[in-house]
Amino acid sequence: MSDQKTGLSFLWISFSVAAVWFSTHCGGGFATGNQEVNFYVKYGWTSAFLPIIAMGLVAWTYRNALVLAKDHNVHDYKSFANVLYHPHEKIFSVIFELCFMANILIAVSTSIAGAGALLQNTLGIPYFVGISAIGAVLLCLTIFGAELILRVLRYKAYFLIVTLVMLVYLGFDMNGFKAIKFISSHETFGNDTWEGVWKACLYVGFQAFGLVPAISVSHKITTTKECNMFGVFGILLNGLFLAAMSIVLLGFAPGVLKETLPVYYMTNQLGLPWLKILYSIILFVALMGTAISFVFTAVTRFEKAWEGKGAFESLRLRRLIIALLTVVLCVGASTFGLTALVVKGYGSMGYVGIAFVVIPLLTVGTMKIRRNAALRKQQGIQEV
Repeated sequence: MSDQKTGLSFLWISFSVAAVWFSTHCGGGFATGNQEVNFYVKYGWTSAFLPIIAMGLVAWTYRNALVLAKDHNVHDYKSFANVLYHPHEKIFSVIFELCFMANILIAVSTSIAGAGALLQNTLGIPYFVGISAIGAVLLCLTIFGAELILRVLRYKAYFLIVTLVMLVYLGFDMNGFKAIKFISSHETFGNDTWEGVWKACLYVGFQAFGLVPAISVSHKITTTKECNMFGVFGILLNGLFLAAMSIVLLGFAPGVLKETLPVYYMTNQLGLPWLKILYSIILFVALMGTAISFVFTAVTRFEKAWEGKGAFESLRLRRLIIALLTVVLCVGASTFGLTALVVKGYGSMGYVGIAFVVIPLLTVGTMKIRRNAALRKQQGIQEV
């Protein structure tokens, strides 16, 4: 058998890593529709094309990250940051890690807030009672049932895709003409178009931190061509899906603009009880799964910090304490509400992401990639 990859395996590797990106992107803010509304739909007609442009920039950023990871054989965020920020990694690697941990806290808080809002809308449970209960369940699942939930999480993207595709089809069938009318008349709902463009830039910034999961599963990528195809698949999955959801939600404006759970609001408008129940169940599992996976990331990062120190010699105890602290912090943050976390939390991370991830990868990253390619060419090394 030849070492040369077949066309099918070449495409599958690129697609599978792009699917990880989509699974990360499709978190609490995206699946609830809150991100689409607050970063795109509220600015009207530009939501028809800005999501694709934004995700194109994210795809370019991720593509450069994967090429660097491939060139230097680094597949964890600490080693990757050292490569990207060299020779100033002692400073910027620390900043990158702090920003990534802040992004984890916001992601978990957003998931808890989304689940709390869902319980309030579906079962009438008071929001503060709901997020407290979610925090307790999250801690128990992290300690005792995480393996089962993480198995379910592997398939969350597929379940969400099927459900959201149905919602896109049914929503466009119901209010597609209204969405087209808003787009053709350049409706902005009283908001500034250039503010919408800047919000799309911030979306690029906070989505940039999602490159870490993609890097962690990029071991099988061995060529720049695969990284390029990853970018293509990433735009198709993330850009087109984000644009489709934004356009459909636009058709339910202006009512949807004030909703904490815009997609759930849309299921009510469609008048299909079975679809509302299906969406609610899948959304809840996805939110919990996302929260658990990010709590695990924090546990994995810090579980060795107290190793061999008195009572903390027990690995299980260290994991319990880290998980407990993470959940308590995130439940506290979720009291601000889902919309505040999406607008303020992710919005703030957007500035940081542009400055410390997007710009470095598109400038310094590009120069390092070209230098590595020139060096391989000089040494007569071919990618296979």
